[in-house]
Amino acid sequence: MSTNLFQENPARVEGICLQMYSFMDGNNNDTRENLKAAARMGYDGVELFGMNLEVPAEEMKQLLEEYGLTPVSMHVNADQILTYLPYAKTLGMRFIGIGMHPMMNEAEVHAFAAKLNELGEACGREGLMVTYHNHTQEFGSYGEKRIIDILMEETNPEHVGFELDAGWCAAAGVDPIAFVKEKSGRIRLIHIKESSEAIGPQPFMDWESIEKDENGRPVFTPEMTAEMERQKKINCGAGEGLVDWKALKETADAQGCAAYIVEREYSYQGTRLECLQADIDQYRKQLAD
Repeated sequence: MSTNLFQENPARVEGICLQMYSFMDGNNNDTRENLKAAARMGYDGVELFGMNLEVPAEEMKQLLEEYGLTPVSMHVNADQILTYLPYAKTLGMRFIGIGMHPMMNEAEVHAFAAKLNELGEACGREGLMVTYHNHTQEFGSYGEKRIIDILMEETNPEHVGFELDAGWCAAAGVDPIAFVKEKSGRIRLIHIKESSEAIGPQPFMDWESIEKDENGRPVFTPEMTAEMERQKKINCGAGEGLVDWKALKETADAQGCAAYIVEREYSYQGTRLECLQADIDQYRKQLAD
């Protein structure tokens, strides 16, 4: 198989896709019904995440075909990539992504870059590219370099791509359009999330130090919960954020981006389904103008 697979064929998905995590507001936890809802709202493809993968791969393939949804990618933890590689292959995905990986110091950044290369080579042999999805944290620095810069400099672009979350990028105080130009060819997927405020790079949460309950779930202090809610609420409505979505898409298209994926973390008005419908309606309108 060619090592330049994604340079020769970026596997672009036409239309607007949806990260299935967007349904998770506490009331929409049925994967099968959520796939149907995504298709009904007009989304063209989906990016799966953990809970969706409880649906057997062959059944998931049939559901996606029935609803006319293209399976773009999935989000799993770094240590689950190889486990879910057969699932991704069954669906015909070209990307398999890591949604977040805490890196508490510079040594951990270098170690994770090496891990991305290792996973990227393994997935590349099977025709998939590993991607890493940012939050604000990756725009912070250890020493003189930003975390995201170290990851990009130390990973092989033939095997490792990046999924730019434009909303978190803008929230970190970085212009996503300028960043895509700066990192030409490394941004394979884009989350077209909207953020209303630049809060700067936030620190990674030290999950090891957080108290756990009897089931191993983290127990957050009231202060931690309030801060997470504050950050979530900057995920404003489509067309109301810091990023010019149409200009970003034009720039990213020119750099070989393969898909644009809506991700919503906060229902700014009405229900989550109403927000997701408003998102795609607004993005389609912007593209038509």
